[in-house]
Amino acid sequence: MRPLSRAGGAVAAAVALVLGVGTAAPARTASPGAAGYTVTVGTPVPFTHPTDTPATPYLDRDGTFHYQQSAALYGAGDPRVWDFYTGKDFDSAAFDRSLSEAVDPADPADRNDDTTRRCNTGPTGREATYAPSGSGYAQKNYCDLSGVWVDPDTGDWYGLAHNEFTPQPFGDGLHYDAVDYAVSTDQGRTWTIEDHVITSPYSTERGDTAAFPHETYSYGDGDQRLFVDAASGYFYVYYGSRIVDKRGGWKAFYEHVARAPIAAKMAPGSWRKWYDGAWSEPGTGGRESDIVPVDAGHPTGYTPAGAEYDPANPGTAAEQIAAGTMPPTSPLFVLDIAYDAHLGLYIGTPQAVDQSGGAPQYLYATDDLATQKWRLIGDTGAYTTASWYRWFLDPAGRTGSAVLGRTFRAYCSFGCSHDASGEYVDVTVDPVAPAAPPVDTGRGYRIASGRGRVLAQASGGSAVTSVAPATGSARASWSFTPTGDGAFTVANAATGRLLAVDSARKAGRAWGAKPVVTAPRTGGPAVGQQWFVLPATPEDGTYRLVNRYSGLALGLSATAGRLAETTPVRTWTDRTGGPVGGGRTAAEQTLTLTPATT
Repeated sequence: MRPLSRAGGAVAAAVALVLGVGTAAPARTASPGAAGYTVTVGTPVPFTHPTDTPATPYLDRDGTFHYQQSAALYGAGDPRVWDFYTGKDFDSAAFDRSLSEAVDPADPADRNDDTTRRCNTGPTGREATYAPSGSGYAQKNYCDLSGVWVDPDTGDWYGLAHNEFTPQPFGDGLHYDAVDYAVSTDQGRTWTIEDHVITSPYSTERGDTAAFPHETYSYGDGDQRLFVDAASGYFYVYYGSRIVDKRGGWKAFYEHVARAPIAAKMAPGSWRKWYDGAWSEPGTGGRESDIVPVDAGHPTGYTPAGAEYDPANPGTAAEQIAAGTMPPTSPLFVLDIAYDAHLGLYIGTPQAVDQSGGAPQYLYATDDLATQKWRLIGDTGAYTTASWYRWFLDPAGRTGSAVLGRTFRAYCSFGCSHDASGEYVDVTVDPVAPAAPPVDTGRGYRIASGRGRVLAQASGGSAVTSVAPATGSARASWSFTPTGDGAFTVANAATGRLLAVDSARKAGRAWGAKPVVTAPRTGGPAVGQQWFVLPATPEDGTYRLVNRYSGLALGLSATAGRLAETTPVRTWTDRTGGPVGGGRTAAEQTLTLTPATT
C-alpha cells in the first residue's frame, strides 16, 4: 500500500470518477523491443474499480467467476475491506455485496467489509504494536488479501495476506511488512489467517536499534504477487522490500521471490526464498536475493550476496548507494508475471522505477522460473505509466491471468497513463523469430495420459471418452491447428469436429465438465474450442491440454462416470478421500502426444 493520503477501498470509487483515460494516448503505439521482439499497445480503456491491490481473477469449483481486491487505510474511520466481484467474466463482474459484506457468525466483529479485528488478531497482528500517541495510524496492523487459489482437493479458498504492521517503528512515517496465508472453507464468507509464510530476514521489533544501529532500517517483505506454475508444480510469490531512512522515507526498493510446492497448500515450512542462486532459505526469516534484469553487469540476475543491504553499514540510503555498499532500486520491483503461450516464455511487468508517469512500461521474460533470469524484451513506447498495481487478463475468456496469448490485457490501478486511476491496454508482443510450436500441425496424434488411457471420440455421438490403448482407430487420432495467438484447436481425425467445452454457460467451467466434439465455427473457433498446449513435465516432454474458457486441464481416467473430464491443474494425488478431489491424480492430466498410425 501507499502512504497515509492514498485513496483506496471505498475512496477509490470517488477517484474513479476522474479517470481521464484515453484522451491523449495514440490509438496504437509500437515499440521495437530488445532481443528481437516488438511491442504494440492499444488505446487505454477505463477500469472503474481501482483500489489498493491488483484485482485477482479466479474461478470457483462450480465455474463461478470472481475477482478479489482489498484496501486497508490507516485512519480510525477509514475503510479496511476485502472486496469481491462476480459475473460472467471480468467485463461483466459487479460488486458482490453478499460476499463482500459477509460476517463471521462466530465472531460478528470479523467481517469482510471491516477487517480491523481480523488483521489485529491474526499471526502478524498479535505480534504487532501500536504507533505512538497522536499518530495517524489508528491500528497496529493492516492486512490486504492479494492472491487467491482454490484447492482442487477440497474447493477451499486459499489466499496471501499482505500485512503492514507496527507503524512508525523509529518515529518515522512508515511501518513493517510481512506475508501470511489465509483459508476460507465457505467460499470467501469467513477467513482464518493461519500463519506466516514470508517474513523479513531482519528485525521487525519497534525501535530495535541493536538490529538497525544507523540511519536506515528494512521495511520488511510484502506487496506479494502470486503465480501458480503448473509446469514446475510450484507456487511462486514475487514480493518486495524497501530500505527506509529513519529521518526520511523509503528510498531503495528491492524485488525477491519465494516458492513452495503447490501440493503443500501454502504451509509455512514449505516456502523457500531465492538466495544467492538457489532456493536455499526459509520463507520465514530467511535471507533473500534482490533480483534484477540480466545484463552485462548482472549476468546472474541477482545482486551478489556481499553487495546486499547490511544494516550495520552507516549512512543514509542515498549515501550507501553512492558508496556502493547497497544496491539501487531494482527495475523488477513488484513484478507480476504470466505464461505467454505465444512466446513460449514467462513474461513480467514491474512497477516503473521512474514514478513521474513519463516512463514506458517495461516487459521482461524468462524461459525458466527455476533460475529467475529475467531479460528485457521491450517496452510500451509512447504509452507511459507509473503503474502502481498491475495484472494481466486473457481477452479471449476474460476470466484468467495465468496463461496468455499473443495479445493480452495489461491492467493498471493508480499511477496509470496521464495520471488515470484505472485502465487497461491491449498489448501484443511479437518475436522476430517465432517460437517452435509444441506440436507438428501437419500430422495426427494419439493423446494418452500417464495412466495409459487414450482420448477418443465415442462412436455415434459428440461425446469423448478415454479408452484403453489401441492403434489404428481414426477416432483416437487428433490434429492440432494453431489459432495464431498461442492456442490450438484439436480436431478428431474421423469426424473433423473440434474438442470443446460449452463456453455459453458457466457449467463448461465447472470442475468435472465433460468435453465433447463440436463443429468448427464460421469466423473462428469459440473460446471453448481453444486449448493451450502447456509443458507438464519439461524434462520428459509431457504436456497438459488446458481449455482457454475454463482454465481446466483435460484428464483421462478409467473411473466410471469421469472417463474424460476437465479438472483443475494438479501435480499431486488427492489424499483427502472426499468427493471433491475424488482421488484424482496428476498422471490423469499429464499427457504424451504420440504420432498416430492413422
